[in-house]
Amino acid sequence: MSIVLCAAENSSEYPITITDSMGRNVTIDVPIERIVVLNSDAAEAVAILGCADEIVGVSDTVKNKEYYFPQLKGAQLVGTWKEPDYEMIAEIAKVGDEVVPNILVITYTSPGKLYGVEEAAAKLEPFGIKVVGLDLYKPETMISEILTLGKILDREEEASRYVEWYKSVQEEVEDAVKDESVPKVYVESTSKGGSYTTHGPGSGVDQLVSIARGHNIAADLREAYPVVDWEWVISKNPDIIIKKVSYTDRTPYPFGWEIPPSQDSVKLENILNEIISRPGSESISAIKNSRVYLMNWEITAGLDDVVGLAYMAKILHPEIDLDPENVYREYLQMLGVDYPKNRTFVYPEI
Repeated sequence: MSIVLCAAENSSEYPITITDSMGRNVTIDVPIERIVVLNSDAAEAVAILGCADEIVGVSDTVKNKEYYFPQLKGAQLVGTWKEPDYEMIAEIAKVGDEVVPNILVITYTSPGKLYGVEEAAAKLEPFGIKVVGLDLYKPETMISEILTLGKILDREEEASRYVEWYKSVQEEVEDAVKDESVPKVYVESTSKGGSYTTHGPGSGVDQLVSIARGHNIAADLREAYPVVDWEWVISKNPDIIIKKVSYTDRTPYPFGWEIPPSQDSVKLENILNEIISRPGSESISAIKNSRVYLMNWEITAGLDDVVGLAYMAKILHPEIDLDPENVYREYLQMLGVDYPKNRTFVYPEI
């Protein structure tokens, strides 16, 4: 079995010990040469650091995002992100009949969940397989986690480069919006039977709204993802409404939406009309002033959440000098992916 190291020359001295996001001390005894990612956030992080070629096992969510991971089409599927196949992972870890300690499994922290690091470690560490818990989707821990992963994979220079870019975009947004007014914003993720899930304190979207100089109307609620009714939204009278929308039910997922006129734009217009036609909507400032937007869910969480930040800032303050498309181009360049033609990520386009 021929294996190429992630780093051309491993500069780290082994063993090394890191602390993951669950506070677990994990000792890496040898250079990592094979990686299993149990979610797409981990896959993005590994790809950003230039180690996608070392990924040998992936979750269904990675398989479904071929536009981000074209080089992973041949990677072994190891279950869904909610229900990993730990037996399959144990088999992947073997070279011949023995587990070789050059394999790493990356998963969410998620205490008490089947896909959480504690469960994964309990299933895999008896075989000598290293497991780390890194969320890689929370803005408050993004920088520390990518630096930790950079240390694990001996890609500290690449990690620092990403962090520098990430901070520079945040600073560019903050500088662009610093003198703007603060609109009230309602962000909705799902709707079912008259109940609507929004984003409260502690959620990534709440932080994005704040950095983009907006006031999240759900910021004072107790939960990160509270369920509210439409009467509550009406009472808060948001200036802007943003609905997070997934691509489609198709898999693998398409990359964004086809620009209008298109079948995608017809579907998006139907979603927009549903919001506008809800009882009492005509009294909401956002609807009276045509400031209702659909935003692609992909760019609101994960390593590319700073892309979502740029788009959100432009939605909240369309007059500012900021180019979200260029931010996305830069991110995709780091990921090794071309910016798609004739696609959009916010509807109506800003």
